[in-house]
Order: sequence, then structure tokens, then C-alpha cells
Amino acid sequence: MRNPLINRILLLLAVLVLAACSNSAISPETENPAIPVDWARGGDTGTVDLNWLDDFSDAALTALVGEAVESNYLINQERARLYQAEQTVIITRANRFPTLNVSFNASRRFSQLAAGINALPESFSTAADARMEIDLWGRLSKQQQSAQLALEAQRVRVESAERNLAASTATAYFNVAEAKQLLQVAERRRDIARESRDIVASGYRQGLNDALDLYLAQNQVEREEASFAQQQQSFAEAVTTLQLSLARYPDGRMAVEIDLPVISTPIPTGMPSELLTRRADVQESWLNLLAADADLAVAHKARFPSLSLVGSYGQTTREFSTLLERDNRVWSLAAGITQPVFAAGRLKALEEQARGRVQLAEQQYLDLLYRAFADVENAISRSTSLQERYDSFLDAETNSRAALALALEQYQRGLVTYTTVLESQRQAFDAEATVVQLRNQLLQNRINLFLSLGGEFSTDF
Repeated sequence: MRNPLINRILLLLAVLVLAACSNSAISPETENPAIPVDWARGGDTGTVDLNWLDDFSDAALTALVGEAVESNYLINQERARLYQAEQTVIITRANRFPTLNVSFNASRRFSQLAAGINALPESFSTAADARMEIDLWGRLSKQQQSAQLALEAQRVRVESAERNLAASTATAYFNVAEAKQLLQVAERRRDIARESRDIVASGYRQGLNDALDLYLAQNQVEREEASFAQQQQSFAEAVTTLQLSLARYPDGRMAVEIDLPVISTPIPTGMPSELLTRRADVQESWLNLLAADADLAVAHKARFPSLSLVGSYGQTTREFSTLLERDNRVWSLAAGITQPVFAAGRLKALEEQARGRVQLAEQQYLDLLYRAFADVENAISRSTSLQERYDSFLDAETNSRAALALALEQYQRGLVTYTTVLESQRQAFDAEATVVQLRNQLLQNRINLFLSLGGEFSTDF
């Protein structure tokens, strides 16, 4: 018949095993969020084009994106963090294996005995010590699992950072094109303002125009000179932003031959559920949540006994020449169980702290997920709105140019005042500038929609 004490010990071990096998703290609602089948604001269903850079058919843009991904300092920071995460996995994996240390010691001790006799005894020893913690409850394996999940999250973070950098580089690229075209518009406004002033001045000298018209014309020239200088600065800053993406010195000077293409083909948006696997930042957030859940299991298992094995083997002698003889062997083997009994609530608090981190990571994941859906929904509706505005301003640009030509003709015939000419100029050039800006906004929204859908890119052109 089995000893009752042994039965109680086995029962206690069984209870501890069951308690140590804690379940995940992630709620079922988070694991299976409610996701609609289709996008609420429409969109062209179909397979999402992963290589969105091809959509622009621009070899210069593709080359600049490749340069940015290769050289950008922020990306290289994330790659350095990835290397650190790889080493953390190695460290946690090593905790599950024995540690072996080899040592050699030599000593000489001086002592003065009676009758003036001095003693200098010597001692030599070698030892090999091995230590290993038995992973009874899987605490060490959970530590390794958490580190592995953190590594995968960082690997996805690098991928997400590369996608964001590619999008921001393309954005900066087209912003340079917009700034350059707006600079050209500002230059034409200044030149026409000068021409108009000269016409008014000529008429004033002939007694055909009033002094007020001359003052208004001169004032308009000054305003356009100031606008041109401001747009020059905007262009230099746009170039600087692009240079920073490329890890180049930001001197604001760069040879650019960039156009703003007009792309009217729709972007397939796929289904909302595909974002869970296609968006790198969503995957990263999910992996962080899993890592936090594994950390909770580690904190839970730390409250249970730990079993360690310690072994040593060595040799000790007073003569160095006999150090390796078999008669001097010393060895030991020990096993120990350590059970936390009293820590003033520290272990329990650490577990609850880890549980709080799971709850925090869970809410961060859900917030990011629904923000990802909102990014796509907004980009879909914005594309329609921008296209309608662009078409309207194209017509406005044509009409305002015709109105400006008519106003100049009628002013020279004395049929309208010069304020009518100034207003016609303002409307014509404002419409032209707005068309340039809307063309860029259409491109920016296209990039944002690709990025929101989790589109990948390739720098092979």
C-alpha cells in the first residue's frame, strides 16, 4: 500500500500542474472580431495589386524608393532592433540548456609557525560545474515563445516601416513635382502682373488710365513677387523632405524632372477580412498581443516550484604535477526544489501586471484594426470626391482663362475697370494652381489607399 504522505505529494503535484497550465487571457471577441463582408463605401472588389509602385510606371520613382529603403536611417534603426530581438531569442533558448563552467585555481598561503618556521603550502585544483533548471511547468519554454513572438513582431515591423517609407518617399516625390509646377504658376503670375502693369503705365502716360489703376497694378506686382519667393522656399523644403527620405544631405537642391501623372484606373480593394493578414502593422500588433499573453503565462508559472540540478567534477592536489591523477578526484551531484512561500504579494502583483499588459495590447490591437478599416473606407470615398473636384476645376481653369483674356480686351477698350482684370487674373491662376494641387492629392490618396490595403512594393523596374 502506498504511503499516505506520497499520495498527498502526488496530489499536490497534480494540482500544481493543472494550475500551471493557464489558459490564454485573450478574449474570443478579439480573436474573432466582427468584420463586414464588403466595404461600406463601395470600392472595386477584386484582387489587390501587391506591387503598387508599378501603378505609376515611373522608373525614377522606383529607383528613389529603392535608395530610401536601402539607406534611410529610421529603417536601419528598426533593423538594429531586429538584430537585438534575434539575440534575445538565443538567450531565452539557452536558458533551457545546461550551463557548463570550467575553472582552474592555484594558491599559495604563507604562515609563520613556532620556532620561526615558515610554511608556504600550495594548492592546485580544476573543476567543471554544470547547472540546469528542469522546465517542470513550461516557464522557460514560454519565455522562449514570448521572445520568438517579439522577434516575429519586430520582423513584421521592419516590413511595415519599409512599406511606410516607400509610401512617404513616393509622397515626397510627387510633392516636389507639385511644388515645382506651383512655382511655374507663380512665375507666370508674376510675369503677367508685370506685363499688365506695363500696359497700365503706358495708358497712364497717354492719359488713358487713372492713377488708381497704376497703383493697383503695381501693388499686384509686389504681391506676386512675394508669392513667387514664398513658393521658391516651398519647393526647396519639398526637395529637402525627399532628400531626408533618401538619407542624403538636405541642401534643398536636387535635379528633378517630375510630372504629376493622371491615373484614372480604379484600385481593387478586396475584402475587409484580408486586412488581418495583409496589413503588416496589424500583424505586428497581433504578434505583440500574443507575446504579452506568453509573458502572462511566464509570470503565472513563476509562482510554482522550480527544480534545479547541479553537478560538479574536479581534482585538487598540493602538487601541480599530480593535478590530473585519478586519486585526486572530487565530484558531487545535487538536486533542489525551490517553492516561493512569502514575497509580500510580489509574484501575484507581477502576474496581474502582466495581465494588464495583455489587456492593454488587446485594446491597442482592436484600435489599430478598426483604424485600418477606417483608413480604407476614407480613402475609397476620398478618391470619388477628389475626382469630382478635379473634373470641376479643369472646367473652371478653362473658363477662367477665357474670362481673363476677355477682361483684358474689354479693359483696353474701356468697357470694364481694372479691378475686373485683377479678379479675372486671380480666378484664372487660382484655378490653375488648384488643378495642380488636386492632381497631386489624387496621387497621394492613391498611395494612401494602396498602403491602407497593405499593398507591397518591388524596386525591380
